[in-house]
Amino acid sequence: MSRYLAAIAATLLLTAASLPLAISAPPTYRVVVMPKLVGISYYDAVKGGIDEAARELPQMQVTWMGPSQDQVEKQIELIEKAILTRPNLVAVAANDPVAIVPVLQKAQAAGIHVMSWDGDTRLREFFVNLVDYDDFGIQIVDGLEREVGPKADIAILTTSFTAPNQSVWIQAIKRRIYAKHPGLNILDIRAAGESTEQAYRVTRDYLARFPTLKGFIALGVPNLPGVARAVKEAGLSGKIAVIGNSTPNLMRGYLKDGTVKRVVLWNARDHGYLTVYCAYRLLTGELKPGVPFKAGRLGMFTPAKDALSMEVALPVMVFTRENVDRYDF
Repeated sequence: MSRYLAAIAATLLLTAASLPLAISAPPTYRVVVMPKLVGISYYDAVKGGIDEAARELPQMQVTWMGPSQDQVEKQIELIEKAILTRPNLVAVAANDPVAIVPVLQKAQAAGIHVMSWDGDTRLREFFVNLVDYDDFGIQIVDGLEREVGPKADIAILTTSFTAPNQSVWIQAIKRRIYAKHPGLNILDIRAAGESTEQAYRVTRDYLARFPTLKGFIALGVPNLPGVARAVKEAGLSGKIAVIGNSTPNLMRGYLKDGTVKRVVLWNARDHGYLTVYCAYRLLTGELKPGVPFKAGRLGMFTPAKDALSMEVALPVMVFTRENVDRYDF
């Protein structure tokens, strides 16, 4: 009997030794995702998508960290600290595409993969873009022109002139104006930071300085509600057009009362979700230009080759009074 049991034990040992390595625990990847700043509702929505994707990918350990002010110097400090912990990947929404490059080079030298999302950088292996730039510019300009007509004086508020997405959005807006709506005259472009109150103050100043003003373009999620508030308080709702990008929750009241007719954006939660899936696919070597990959519930995306590496982008969403209640972020 003992010989029989010994034979069985030996057989089991040989069988276990011959099992494929695939049954071993999958590798764990540690990832740092950094927004432009924390503590605002927009990035809270993004964080919801990041957490959702991380739950679906248990092999991903995702750390969310960012500065309390939209300053690249603060991001650099945080990335320096992150490098010491040796994560597998850092994904950053840069406040300045150039100033952040040296610390990203330092990360790569330490064997850390580098991605960008939201705000692009001049050094990265992959970019998870918000939206296609030209499509964004078309939606903004064409939407504004439908309200103000073919000839009108307009002004643009941006968050900063160094944030990469802001500068390329302005370029896309200008291209659309010059190509299709040359009667739209940009009187001024001013930065208001990521500040609803500053956008409110700048708009009040514009209204006082430019009596011919017929429309505002506000870039930056916190800025559009500041512009809308100033226009509404001045009794100019429906007389001066306001359009830009912000969240449905921040703009619902202004859409319902007619101060704003259209808000252009993307799904913030989906952006965070897609960023985590792209980080995972990059770490597993699955991201290649022209080769589709699956990003969970969002379905298939195909990376496009760009000047630096490759990128994907979310589709543009347009919120109106009729559809805004379908969304909650």
